[in-house]
Amino acid sequence: MADLSVGGLATGIDTTSLISQLMYLERAPERVLQSKQSTMQSQVDVYNQITNLLNSLKTIAAGMNTPTTFMGKTTSVGDSTVASATAASTATPGSHTIVVTSLAKNQRQVTDTGVADADAMNFNSGSIVINGGTSPVTVTIAEGQNSLNGIAAAINGSGANVTASVINDGSANPYRLVITGKDTTNYTLDFSGLTTAPASPTGAAYANPTITQSGPTYQAGASASFSVDGINITKTSNTVSDVIPGVTFTLLKEGGATTSVTVDNDTAGVTKKITDFIGAYNAAMSQINKQSDYNATTKQGGVLSGDSTLRTVKSQLQSIISTPVSGVNSAFATLAQIGIKTDYTNGTLTLDSTTLSNALASNFDDVVDLFTYNSGVSGLSQEQYGAAEQYNQVIDKLTHTYEGPSSTANGIISTRVQGLTDSISDINDQVDAMEVLMTQKQDSLKKQYAAMEELVSNLQGQGNTLLTFLSKSTYY
Repeated sequence: MADLSVGGLATGIDTTSLISQLMYLERAPERVLQSKQSTMQSQVDVYNQITNLLNSLKTIAAGMNTPTTFMGKTTSVGDSTVASATAASTATPGSHTIVVTSLAKNQRQVTDTGVADADAMNFNSGSIVINGGTSPVTVTIAEGQNSLNGIAAAINGSGANVTASVINDGSANPYRLVITGKDTTNYTLDFSGLTTAPASPTGAAYANPTITQSGPTYQAGASASFSVDGINITKTSNTVSDVIPGVTFTLLKEGGATTSVTVDNDTAGVTKKITDFIGAYNAAMSQINKQSDYNATTKQGGVLSGDSTLRTVKSQLQSIISTPVSGVNSAFATLAQIGIKTDYTNGTLTLDSTTLSNALASNFDDVVDLFTYNSGVSGLSQEQYGAAEQYNQVIDKLTHTYEGPSSTANGIISTRVQGLTDSISDINDQVDAMEVLMTQKQDSLKKQYAAMEELVSNLQGQGNTLLTFLSKSTYY
């Protein structure tokens, strides 16, 4: 049905405007609900912001809750042309002397003569046997593979512990096959199994390749020979990770070359992780303060001013700072002892850099233990873990995703957000129901005023008819 139009032409009353104003008054309860809904949505938005900040803090804490992820080691090499080195967090600080007698070398052998065309199918087909590994490897060279490039591809696809390539030496017959071992083992290649003449050679057939294991093109495979702190060692690789615990070094220069490798605690790296943690903590705490504070002078408060959930969040974050790590057997049991303290005016953290620097210099492992105590152990009470794991666990309890009304894993904040979201949905339903009534009310008013207009219009018509009759009757 078309919308009923009411204009007030008969009465002179702006009935359209009147109905609009009446309906505005009728919708006052809707506006109250919508205002409440808007406030709730603002609270959800702020809680989501705080959740994101807390999860950023949790990510940093999770990267500090084990010795492996928290502490690092640095290495310095006396002569970087002799060796390079890296150290894992498990390495023990100290200095070591490395003397390199000879480097590990992979065997390299080159065919004695070259060919004019690396793609010409001029070699015999058959088989090549590679000896020297755990067991001989037979490489089949089929018709169509009997070029130098084809032989190289077949060797590379055979699974033998060697690689094959083709080089160009710039001579009249420049293409030669290069075989390189993947380890320090010395291999031999037997080409005598290439016995079937090429079906359609391009020009003269090529003789079987030969390799002489001597001369300038040949390099025998050999193990590295070196000493660490006077102990003679041989290894099949120039990269060594099983001599100095936690240290991997690569030998670069031979002939008795000597260098030192020094391992130290990475105090700069640990300091950065601690300052990053404090920065993330303060970002979250500042947002909490902003949204929970109330200004008595302006009588204005944050979106979550007076919210009990937010008070709980703030309290749980602050409690870890002053609570000792239970059972820790080291020089430090609280964060305050290494220079991390609370600013009691706003709850943010401050760092005494001198105190932290001294603690790392004199008791590096104890600082690490304060953050990582009982790493890898499960089922303990919260205070029995290092500070990083405590924050990891607390923030999870605050922000863990809402899993349903029966779940015990729901985070405090996510539960609050779910409650607000449900309330917002309920208000939507209430407003929708009220709007149905408002539409009915508005239609009713339009009909009433339309009927009034029609009545007045009819009365005006009757009056005009009467006046016309009376005006004519005066002539009689």
